[in-house]
Amino acid sequence: MKKLALAIAVTVTLSGCADKDLGQVVNDGVNGAINGVLGSVGGVGNGTVVKNDKGFSVEKERIWTHKPERSSRDYGSITLTKTVKNPNSRTEVFLESCSQPNIGSLECDGSIFLVSPEGWLNDDNIFFESEGTYQDITVAAGKYYFKLESEGTGTKYYATGEANIVPYKTNYIAVVLE
Repeated sequence: MKKLALAIAVTVTLSGCADKDLGQVVNDGVNGAINGVLGSVGGVGNGTVVKNDKGFSVEKERIWTHKPERSSRDYGSITLTKTVKNPNSRTEVFLESCSQPNIGSLECDGSIFLVSPEGWLNDDNIFFESEGTYQDITVAAGKYYFKLESEGTGTKYYATGEANIVPYKTNYIAVVLE
Protein backbone atom coordinates (compact mmCIF):
# COMPACT_ATOMS: atom_id res chain seq x y z
CA MET A 1 0.00 0.00 0.00
CA LYS A 2 2.85 2.38 0.86
CA LYS A 3 4.47 1.69 -2.53
CA LEU A 4 1.22 2.47 -4.32
CA ALA A 5 0.83 5.76 -2.42
CA LEU A 6 4.44 6.69 -3.23
CA ALA A 7 3.95 5.84 -6.91
CA ILE A 8 0.80 7.97 -7.06
CA ALA A 9 2.55 10.91 -5.34
CA VAL A 10 5.52 10.72 -7.75
CA THR A 11 3.19 10.45 -10.76
CA VAL A 12 1.16 13.47 -9.65
CA THR A 13 4.32 15.49 -8.99
CA LEU A 14 5.88 14.63 -12.33
CA SER A 15 2.67 15.16 -14.28
CA GLY A 16 2.77 18.82 -13.21
CA CYS A 17 6.17 19.25 -14.90
CA ALA A 18 6.31 19.63 -18.65
CA ASP A 19 8.94 17.80 -20.71
CA LYS A 20 10.67 21.14 -21.24
CA ASP A 21 10.98 21.65 -17.48
CA LEU A 22 12.48 18.20 -16.94
CA GLY A 23 14.85 18.75 -19.89
CA GLN A 24 15.92 22.07 -18.41
CA VAL A 25 16.53 20.47 -15.00
CA VAL A 26 18.68 17.77 -16.60
CA ASN A 27 20.47 20.35 -18.77
CA ASP A 28 21.22 22.59 -15.77
CA GLY A 29 22.45 19.62 -13.72
CA VAL A 30 24.76 18.43 -16.50
CA ASN A 31 25.97 22.02 -17.10
CA GLY A 32 26.80 22.37 -13.41
CA ALA A 33 28.72 19.10 -13.35
CA ILE A 34 30.70 19.94 -16.49
CA ASN A 35 31.44 23.50 -15.36
CA GLY A 36 32.69 22.08 -12.06
CA VAL A 37 35.05 19.71 -13.86
CA LEU A 38 36.20 22.32 -16.40
CA GLY A 39 36.73 24.88 -13.66
CA SER A 40 38.88 22.50 -11.63
CA VAL A 41 41.20 21.65 -14.53
CA GLY A 42 41.60 25.21 -15.83
CA GLY A 43 41.25 26.63 -19.29
CA VAL A 44 38.60 28.76 -20.83
CA GLY A 45 35.35 28.11 -19.01
CA ASN A 46 33.33 28.19 -22.18
CA GLY A 47 32.03 24.62 -22.26
CA THR A 48 28.25 24.57 -22.44
CA VAL A 49 25.97 21.59 -22.64
CA VAL A 50 23.69 21.55 -25.64
CA LYS A 51 20.79 19.12 -25.95
CA ASN A 52 20.06 17.90 -29.44
CA ASP A 53 18.23 14.87 -30.86
CA LYS A 54 21.26 12.66 -30.23
CA GLY A 55 21.62 13.54 -26.54
CA PHE A 56 23.92 16.01 -24.81
CA SER A 57 27.28 17.36 -26.03
CA VAL A 58 29.83 19.93 -24.89
CA GLU A 59 30.49 22.84 -27.26
CA LYS A 60 33.72 24.87 -27.04
CA GLU A 61 34.70 28.08 -28.74
CA ARG A 62 38.09 28.29 -30.43
CA ILE A 63 39.58 31.77 -30.32
CA TRP A 64 41.95 32.75 -33.14
CA THR A 65 43.76 35.89 -31.98
CA HIS A 66 44.82 36.96 -35.48
CA LYS A 67 41.36 36.83 -37.09
CA PRO A 68 39.07 39.90 -37.03
CA GLU A 69 36.17 38.06 -35.38
CA ARG A 70 34.54 38.74 -32.05
CA SER A 71 34.23 35.91 -29.55
CA SER A 72 30.72 34.86 -28.51
CA ARG A 73 31.31 36.66 -25.21
CA ASP A 74 34.12 38.64 -23.57
CA TYR A 75 36.68 36.47 -21.79
CA GLY A 76 38.81 37.74 -18.90
CA SER A 77 39.18 41.49 -18.64
CA ILE A 78 40.93 44.27 -20.54
CA THR A 79 41.37 47.33 -18.32
CA LEU A 80 42.78 50.76 -19.12
CA THR A 81 44.57 51.37 -15.80
CA LYS A 82 45.99 54.84 -16.47
CA THR A 83 46.92 57.35 -19.14
CA VAL A 84 50.06 59.47 -19.07
CA LYS A 85 50.94 62.39 -21.34
CA ASN A 86 53.19 61.02 -24.04
CA PRO A 87 56.46 63.01 -24.30
CA ASN A 88 56.42 62.65 -28.12
CA SER A 89 52.72 63.56 -28.44
CA ARG A 90 51.93 60.08 -29.75
CA THR A 91 49.07 57.76 -28.97
CA GLU A 92 50.63 54.60 -27.56
CA VAL A 93 49.36 51.43 -25.92
CA PHE A 94 51.54 49.72 -23.31
CA LEU A 95 50.71 46.22 -22.05
CA GLU A 96 51.41 46.79 -18.36
CA SER A 97 50.48 43.34 -17.07
CA CYS A 98 49.08 40.00 -18.13
CA SER A 99 47.92 37.53 -15.48
CA GLN A 100 45.62 34.60 -14.77
CA PRO A 101 43.97 34.42 -11.32
CA ASN A 102 45.04 30.82 -10.57
CA ILE A 103 48.58 31.17 -11.92
CA GLY A 104 49.73 34.76 -11.51
CA SER A 105 51.79 36.78 -13.95
CA LEU A 106 52.09 35.30 -17.45
CA GLU A 107 53.38 36.20 -20.86
CA CYS A 108 50.65 36.76 -23.40
CA ASP A 109 50.32 37.93 -26.97
CA GLY A 110 47.67 38.45 -29.59
CA SER A 111 46.12 41.17 -31.68
CA ILE A 112 44.14 44.34 -31.38
CA PHE A 113 41.66 45.52 -34.00
CA LEU A 114 40.36 49.05 -34.58
CA VAL A 115 36.56 49.13 -34.13
CA SER A 116 34.53 51.17 -36.64
CA PRO A 117 31.74 53.49 -35.44
CA GLU A 118 29.29 50.78 -36.59
CA GLY A 119 31.02 48.17 -34.41
CA TRP A 120 32.88 46.29 -37.19
CA LEU A 121 36.45 45.10 -36.66
CA ASN A 122 39.13 46.36 -39.04
CA ASP A 123 40.61 43.52 -41.13
CA ASP A 124 44.17 44.54 -40.24
CA ASN A 125 45.34 43.16 -36.91
CA ILE A 126 48.02 44.86 -34.83
CA PHE A 127 50.29 42.41 -32.99
CA PHE A 128 50.62 43.06 -29.25
CA GLU A 129 52.59 41.20 -26.54
CA SER A 130 53.45 41.44 -22.85
CA GLU A 131 57.22 41.13 -23.32
CA GLY A 132 59.54 42.46 -26.02
CA THR A 133 59.29 44.76 -29.01
CA TYR A 134 55.48 44.84 -29.27
CA GLN A 135 54.76 45.63 -25.61
CA ASP A 136 54.57 49.35 -26.43
CA ILE A 137 52.90 50.16 -29.75
CA THR A 138 51.85 53.37 -31.50
CA VAL A 139 48.24 53.39 -32.75
CA ALA A 140 45.51 55.83 -33.77
CA ALA A 141 43.19 56.83 -30.94
CA GLY A 142 39.81 55.14 -30.77
CA LYS A 143 38.04 51.98 -29.69
CA TYR A 144 39.97 48.69 -30.06
CA TYR A 145 38.97 45.06 -29.71
CA PHE A 146 41.65 43.01 -27.91
CA LYS A 147 42.22 39.25 -28.42
CA LEU A 148 45.08 37.92 -26.30
CA GLU A 149 46.18 34.43 -25.26
CA SER A 150 48.64 33.00 -22.75
CA GLU A 151 52.11 31.85 -23.78
CA GLY A 152 54.11 29.06 -22.14
CA THR A 153 51.19 27.35 -20.41
CA GLY A 154 49.86 23.85 -21.00
CA THR A 155 46.30 25.18 -21.26
CA LYS A 156 45.47 28.26 -23.30
CA TYR A 157 43.91 31.14 -21.40
CA TYR A 158 42.25 34.04 -23.23
CA ALA A 159 41.12 37.63 -22.82
CA THR A 160 38.85 39.37 -25.31
CA GLY A 161 37.10 42.72 -25.10
CA GLU A 162 37.15 46.38 -25.97
CA ALA A 163 39.05 49.39 -24.64
CA ASN A 164 39.01 53.05 -25.63
CA ILE A 165 42.48 54.42 -26.40
CA VAL A 166 42.95 58.08 -25.46
CA PRO A 167 44.78 60.30 -28.02
CA TYR A 168 48.30 61.70 -27.44
CA LYS A 169 48.75 59.67 -24.26
CA THR A 170 50.44 56.43 -23.28
CA ASN A 171 47.54 54.11 -22.42
CA TYR A 172 48.46 51.44 -19.87
CA ILE A 173 46.49 48.20 -20.26
CA ALA A 174 46.16 45.39 -17.69
CA VAL A 175 44.92 42.02 -18.92
CA VAL A 176 43.42 39.23 -16.82
CA LEU A 177 43.15 35.98 -18.75
CA GLU A 178 40.32 33.48 -18.32
